[in-house]
Amino acid sequence: MFKKAIFLFGLVFLAAFFCYSQGEKKSSERYQDYKSKLSNESPAVLLQEAEALKTSAPGKALDKVREALGLSLAGKDLFHEAKCYVVLGEINESIEEWKLAMQNYNIAYDKLKRKHKTSTEFTRTISGLANSYRKLGNYSEALKAYDELLAMNLSAEERSNALLGKSEVYLLLKDYDQAEKSVNAISNTGGASGPRGRGLDTINIRQESQRARIYAKTDEVEMAKSTIQSSQNTLSSAPSAAPAQVEDLKIAKEEVAEALHDQKLYDDEIDLRNQSIEYNLKSNNLPEVTKDKVGLSKALAAKGETSEAIRELEEAALMADTINNPKDQAKAFLSLANLYEKNGRTDKALNAFKRYSQSVNKAELQNQMKLAERADLIRKQREIEELSKDVALGQSEETLAQATVFRQQLVIYGLLLIIVIIAVTSYFIYKNAQASKIANQMLALKSLRSQMNPHFIFNALNSVNQFVAKNDERTTNKFLSDFSRLMRLVMENSQEDFIPLHKEQEIISLYLKLEHYRFRDKFDYTITIDENVNAETVEIPPMLIQPYIENAVWHGLRYKDTKGHLQLIMRKVSDGLQVEIVDDGIGRKRSAQLKTENQKKQNSTGLKNIEQRLSIINKVYKSGYTVSIEDVDRPSETGTRVIINVPERKNGHA
Repeated sequence: MFKKAIFLFGLVFLAAFFCYSQGEKKSSERYQDYKSKLSNESPAVLLQEAEALKTSAPGKALDKVREALGLSLAGKDLFHEAKCYVVLGEINESIEEWKLAMQNYNIAYDKLKRKHKTSTEFTRTISGLANSYRKLGNYSEALKAYDELLAMNLSAEERSNALLGKSEVYLLLKDYDQAEKSVNAISNTGGASGPRGRGLDTINIRQESQRARIYAKTDEVEMAKSTIQSSQNTLSSAPSAAPAQVEDLKIAKEEVAEALHDQKLYDDEIDLRNQSIEYNLKSNNLPEVTKDKVGLSKALAAKGETSEAIRELEEAALMADTINNPKDQAKAFLSLANLYEKNGRTDKALNAFKRYSQSVNKAELQNQMKLAERADLIRKQREIEELSKDVALGQSEETLAQATVFRQQLVIYGLLLIIVIIAVTSYFIYKNAQASKIANQMLALKSLRSQMNPHFIFNALNSVNQFVAKNDERTTNKFLSDFSRLMRLVMENSQEDFIPLHKEQEIISLYLKLEHYRFRDKFDYTITIDENVNAETVEIPPMLIQPYIENAVWHGLRYKDTKGHLQLIMRKVSDGLQVEIVDDGIGRKRSAQLKTENQKKQNSTGLKNIEQRLSIINKVYKSGYTVSIEDVDRPSETGTRVIINVPERKNGHA
C-alpha cells in the first residue's frame, strides 16, 4: 500500500515538474517577447491610443492596454503599469462593470500612492474609485474617496466634479441639506457666481441641474422648474454641450417632471416636456424626445386630453421604431393600448398590444446581444490578468537564471507551491464552473419564462377575437378591461423567479374570470384556500398554476356535454404548500382523441415548458417542486386531478 502511495506521489511530482517546465518556458518566452518590443513600442503611446478608443471601441482599447501592460511589466515601468489599470477601470466604467472598475482602480491606487500621489493618474484613480463605490451603493467608501480627492490640489473643474459627485451621494442617502451644501461649495471653486438660478453660463449647467434635483426631492417644485428651464435655455444657446452636462440635465429634468406630476401640476409638466423636446430635436437627441413624448402623453391623459395624449404616444412609438429603440417603443405601445382601451377603441388596442409584444421580444434580443458583447470584453480583461501573471513570472524566472546556486532549492519549493496552487486553483475552477452552470440555468429559466408570455397572450387574444367576431361589444369591452389588468400583472411579475402567493392568486382569479366569460355554459369554478396558508409570505414561481388550469378548461371541461366544475384548492402541508386542480371533464384519454395535431403540439409545448422550468428551479435553488397528474374516475378515465407540491422557502431559499 505504501509503495503504491509513493508511486502515485512520484507521478504527481513528475506531472507537476512537467507542467512547471512548460509554464516556465511559456512565461519566459512571453516575457522575452515583450522585452524585445520595448525598443520599438511605447506603453505611453499605446495607452494614449487606448484612451481615445475606450468609449467608442472598448474591445480595441483593451487590446492596446494588454500590449501596454506587457511592455510596462517587461520594462519594470511601475508608473505605466499603474496607468494601465487606470485605463482598465475607465473602460469598465464605459460598459458599466462597476465591480471590475473598482478592483482595477484599487490596484492602480496601491501602485501610485507610493511615488506618484501628485500625478494626474492618481487623481483619476481616486475619482474613479469614488464613482465606482457610488454606483455599487457603498456610499460610506464613496464619501471617503471624495473627501480624499477634495483634499488634493485640484483644478476648478476637477473640484466641481468632485463636489457634484459628493452631492449625488448625499442625494442618494436622502440627506438633502448636505447635498445642497456640496453644490453651494462649487461657488468657491470658480464655478458658479451670484445668487442661485441667476447669472448662469454653460459651465454651471451641471451645478444647476443638481440643484433642480434637490428642489424636486424637497417639494420645491416651482424652484425646481425654474432652475431646470433656465439650464435648458442656457444649454440651447451654447455652441456645444459636454456629455456630462447633457446627462445631468436629462436626469434632473425627469425628476422635476415626476415631482410636478405627483403634485398634479400637469400644465407645468407639459411646458417642461415641450421645452425639453424642442431642445433635444435641435440637438438630434431622438431617444430623449421619445421618452419626453411618453411622459407628455401621461400628463395630457391626466388632464383628460386623451386625443392629444394618443397623438403624442403614436409619435413616440414611430420615432422609437425609426431609431431602433424597442425598449422605449414597448413603453409607448403599452401606454397607447391602455389609452385606446379606456376610450373603447378595441381594434386599435388589440393592435397596440400586439406591437407591444413584438417590441418586448425585440428588446430582449437586443439586450442578449449587448450581454454577449459585454461577456467578450470581460473575457479579454481576464486574458489581461493572465498576461500580468505570465510576464511577472517570466521576470522572476530571469532572476532565477542569474542565481543558479539556489536554483535547485527554488525548483523544489516552487514545485511544492505549484501543488498547493493546483489544489487551490482546482477548487476555484470547480466553483467557477458551478457558478457558470447556475448562470446558464438561470438564463435558460428566463428564456422559458419569456416563452410563457407570448403563448399566454396568444390564447387570451383568441378569446378577445371570438367576442369581436360575435359583435358582442359590451362583453368585449368588459373582457378587454380585465384582460388589460391581467396583462399588467403578468408583465410585472414575468421577470421574477418567485412572487408572493397572493400575486399568483390574483392572476389565477382574473384568468378564471376571463375564461368563465367565454365558457360560462360549460363550467363553474371554486377557489378554496386553507386558512393556514399565509399568501403574503409563501412564494411561488410565476405562471406555475395557470397552464394546468388552462389545460383543464380547454381540453377537459370545454368538450363536456353537461356543465362541469373546476376546483382549485390550496392547502398548507408540513413541508410547504400543496395546490390541487380538479376538474370533472372528459378526461385525458378522450381529450387526446379530440385534439387536432396543432392542439397536441401546443399542449405538449406548454406542459414541457413547465416541466423544464421546475427542473431548472429544483437544480438552481436545490428545491423539491413536484407535479403529479391522474384521472379522478379511473374506471371511466374521466376527470383530471393535478397536484403541485410547492416546498417552503425560507430567507429566499427553498
